[in-house]
Amino acid sequence: MILIGRYLSPFTRRVAVSLLRLDLPFERQALTAWADLEALRKLNPVGRVPALILDDGEMIFESGAILDEIDRMVGPERALLPADGPERRAALRVTSVALGIMDKAAAARYERVMRPENKIHTPWVEHNIGQARSGLQWLNTELATPPKSVSQAVISAVVAYDFIEFAMSDLVDLSQFPALRDLALRCRDLEAFRETRPEIDL
Repeated sequence: MILIGRYLSPFTRRVAVSLLRLDLPFERQALTAWADLEALRKLNPVGRVPALILDDGEMIFESGAILDEIDRMVGPERALLPADGPERRAALRVTSVALGIMDKAAAARYERVMRPENKIHTPWVEHNIGQARSGLQWLNTELATPPKSVSQAVISAVVAYDFIEFAMSDLVDLSQFPALRDLALRCRDLEAFRETRPEIDL
């Protein structure tokens, strides 16, 4: 399999961490929508990452669809997301909030990085960061009891936290989220997280 995207994208990174945790081998093409848009459009018509090329050449777009297929590949006993019931709904809540944090943090980052300094709309940055901060606080409470396993919920929460720390720690006081910070620190000792630390590309 070939994973398309750079690890600075938290959406790409959560797929990579999941593949590594499940011992599913893959190669990576580190494309980005900013530098490689035309190449990406040949893989995904929207030109977004991540995308996953399966061994038979079939393409899957977007992290949620990719992770759903990954869980199907390994079966319910190894799947990173519970198959049904309250456990699945709880995991989906955590994952959904983590994805929301990624979206809002990415929007704030693009505003700061892609615009000339005199055209940055600070209220928009603050609005998005405020939403991301609220999500982090919710995750901090929800994950106050250390999880027993590295589920998709944990992967997504840690990847969201790491993205904030890497990309905009100057705007968010991460010491306000000690449970989430401790979880992220524990996960950094795991190979899947260590090998996918974000690289600077934008």
